[in-house]
Amino acid sequence: MNRIITQLPILFLPAILLTEELCLKKMDVLLNGFKYWIFTVFLFYITLHVFLDENSLETFVLFIITDRLGISQFYIVFILIIPIITTVNAIRNKKNIPLNIVLLACFVFFLFLLGNKTSVFILFTLSILFAFQRNRLFNSIWKKVTIVAVGIVIVISAYHMPGIQRRVDILVKTTDFNIETIITKNSVTLTKNTLEHRLLINYITVNEIIDNFPFGVGTGDYQDVLNSNYKAINFKQGIRQRLNNHNQYLSEFLKTGILSGTILLFIMFYLLKCSSFKNQYYIYMVLSFAIACLFESYLDRQHGVIIFAFIIPLFLQNEIENKSI
Repeated sequence: MNRIITQLPILFLPAILLTEELCLKKMDVLLNGFKYWIFTVFLFYITLHVFLDENSLETFVLFIITDRLGISQFYIVFILIIPIITTVNAIRNKKNIPLNIVLLACFVFFLFLLGNKTSVFILFTLSILFAFQRNRLFNSIWKKVTIVAVGIVIVISAYHMPGIQRRVDILVKTTDFNIETIITKNSVTLTKNTLEHRLLINYITVNEIIDNFPFGVGTGDYQDVLNSNYKAINFKQGIRQRLNNHNQYLSEFLKTGILSGTILLFIMFYLLKCSSFKNQYYIYMVLSFAIACLFESYLDRQHGVIIFAFIIPLFLQNEIENKSI
């Protein structure tokens, strides 16, 4: 029942959004207002966390995002991508350039503050896409090189954020790619290497998909199957946290086999194909979601369902309206 309630918006929200006509001018006003709202909210919580609660920025995600708001940083990433795109578009269109440069720097800082490696990878990918998607804006090779260099600077700057640096250091110093070694390490202690956790979960998932091909293990049983495998190899962190697939594509193949797995791949391909690059919001949002689904099971939580069933269709309709102009 909880699974049905969580995923129910997928049935009706896209249909409602795609049948409504959007006013592009009002949409622009909404996005511009949203930019200031997100800035204000983040500034409020940072002030609360640092000056009133007297905590360090390094614990911002744990105390504010996770404990106080009850949201995973993986979902906050998509909220921040929207004002980042808005400010970039404003700078490109030469609107309040100094103000928007400051806001852009703040939004990128907020994204780094989440300490999420996937979000940095997505931001780097979008920076490269922005550099090459419009030749009329970046017809000079030097301009393209500059944007690529900016993307590299973003990654380097992100690394120097304490949360991200700590996680990257753990990955570099402790990662093994031999599955037997990973199983042994994770059976004797509670490890913190999330890459190894994902490799181990994916290994378990692929084996279960093969063993239960073509129909999967069932939507109500897939987590129980994972938990059973965790116990069989004594995967301590998996047992403790009841970890899901951390890969939406593999999750769908595990649940109902080739049916839902193929449907999800088709939907993602279709959504990517719908982009004309005329409206930058849509391609950036759907591409970010497609990439993020490689590292998280977004449709397991209401927040992820809202991104998939509301935010992406909203910008798809905006894309359709822009095509008609």
